[in-house]
Order: sequence, then structure tokens, then C-alpha cells
Amino acid sequence: METETCADIRRSQRSIRKTAAYSSVVGCPMRVVGTAAGIDIHSPDDAYFSYFNSPYIGHSLGSAIDIYPSHQEWGGDVESPVSGRIVKIKKMKMGRPKQFPTDEYDFAIGILPESSDTKIVRIMHCIPTVAEGDSVDLGDSLGKSLRSRYFNYWTGPHYHVEILHLESFQRSSQSLPLELDYQFDSSQINPSRDSVEFIINTVTDDNIIGYAKNLGFSSIRDLYGLAASVSDRGDVGILDGGLSHYKIGGVIGTGSLPEGELVSLNGSAIGSISDVKSGASLFLRGPSLFAFLDNIELRGLSCFIYPKQYTKEGFPQLILIPKFYGQFTDLFQTGQVCELRLSSNNNMVKGKHG
Repeated sequence: METETCADIRRSQRSIRKTAAYSSVVGCPMRVVGTAAGIDIHSPDDAYFSYFNSPYIGHSLGSAIDIYPSHQEWGGDVESPVSGRIVKIKKMKMGRPKQFPTDEYDFAIGILPESSDTKIVRIMHCIPTVAEGDSVDLGDSLGKSLRSRYFNYWTGPHYHVEILHLESFQRSSQSLPLELDYQFDSSQINPSRDSVEFIINTVTDDNIIGYAKNLGFSSIRDLYGLAASVSDRGDVGILDGGLSHYKIGGVIGTGSLPEGELVSLNGSAIGSISDVKSGASLFLRGPSLFAFLDNIELRGLSCFIYPKQYTKEGFPQLILIPKFYGQFTDLFQTGQVCELRLSSNNNMVKGKHG
């Protein structure tokens, strides 16, 4: 008998709420993943997420979160991050088709939370099954995930959430900075390795998903990710970002790193601290990280914050991005064990020839 997931239970409970006075999501909690203006943003406990793994302005401001639901299906449910009333839905025709399948339209959904009169929660990348004027409870389905032309080919199914003033509905640059409730206690310095084993879980035209054994990781409560480190303090938090295909990244769990502090992954420098937020520090990329899977150079690593179910033998999931769409499908296969090597400009000789 298959185990019923939290997502399955929430779907069945939504069906019950349509026919009965039923208002709670029992046994499948949603976690608070950010707060602004007294409004809490919630994510399903079985979703992974990111604040800084994106090139768009809300993420560089530390005011947006991308939530990747556990179903990881285009057309899967998008669950409301708040309770409130739908006050705005905007349909947006996107630009030219891309080399991978995309939807022609994107949508922005504005929810006025129960606790606010002027601030709204905006959700993007969801084909709405709700209408303006509808009331929704936390965890209710807002619609189905879409593959936006704002995405790169390696971007998985997710929805974007931020908090804005109602009059700023269309302006991501006006989204409110999020307060993050994360605190990481610095740990000992872990030895870096020239290479680690990478066990492939899935291979698609978009990316490879798998597990890097003995690549340092950090945890905060029940959340896991690659370990960010600095030279004199050891591991300082969870890495969040696209290395090194995006200009910014974040260290989750510390808001005390000094500006200019060099951040590293597995002994390879990846950037320097540029700003400090509540519960996180931002860094600017540089030097670039270089990654090789069985001596094939990758475009980069996609680093997220994961619940425990995305770990294997204690190591969190890691997403590898090919140089071009479809590159991996004829080169690698599910279950294969490969060598993953990382380097930055300060150790390129080791990275290319080690």
C-alpha cells in the first residue's frame, strides 16, 4: 500500500471543505518561511524553497521566496501561503516561445490576508482556479503550476511569493523585505575534498538531480542544504543560490557576517558578503565556481533549502545544470555513480586537471 503524502491529505481535505464546514489542515502543517508587515508566508512542510536562487529583483532584495511543491509537476497544485480574499488577478502574455515547452501566459494573484487592510500577498506562476472576490484558507489550492517563459530550462515547477502594498501590485521592486527566522550555530571547519561521489537520482533534458556524498552540508532545525563556510568560522549556514550562473546568492542562518567576508563551498571561494538581512546574508558572485561531472563541465549548481525527506544517507539533494538544454540525456543515467569536482578561480589547476 502506498504511503499517503501530506499533499494527498491536503487535497482530500480541500474536497471535504467544499461540502462541509471543515477549516483545518490536520496532520500536515505548513511552515512559516518569511514575514513582512506582520504577515506570515507559509510553505507546505514537504516543499523545498529558495530566497536567492533567481535573477529577478525581488530575490536580490531579499523580499521574495520561490516554493517548489513536492509533486514537482507542471500543472500540479499551488497551495495558498495565507488565508484571505482574492482581490486581484492579472493575466500576462509572455514573449517568444523558448527551446523547451512553456505556457503562453503567466498570472499574478493578489490575496488580501485576514490580518491586513493595505498589504497583499502576490503569487506568480499559477493558472488560477479561483476568482477575484473568493475567500481562501491557508493551504487551499489557488490553481495549477505553469511553466513560465520567465524561467530558464533548468527551473523546476514552483510558485513565487512576495508581500507588497496593494497599489504596488505590479512592481516587484516595491516588495517588502522578509524577516527570516533562522539561526545557525557555527560548526567546526570541515576538510575540503578534491572530488566527491555523486549518485544520480533522475536525468532529464533540464537537469540532473542527485546526491553528493561527503560534500559538506548544514542543517537548521529540520532543513538541510550545502554548507557555506568562511575561513575562520567554519560552516556558517545553508547555501541558497545558483552557482555560479546568477549574480547573487545567500547564506541562510546568519545575519552577522561582515561585508566583504569571503564565502566558500568545499574550500572553493564563491563570493563575498554584500548585505545582511534578518536571518540571512547576501553575497555577490565572484570568483565563479566551476563544476565537473565525470570531467564534463557543468553550467552550475542549483542550491536550495530542503526538508529532511530530500536527503539520502544524510546528504541533501543537489541539482546539476547542463551547459545546454538536453545535454545530459545521452551522457548519464539514473543510478549512475559519478565523480563531482568543484573549483573556483583560486584553484583552477586542480579543478581542470586534478
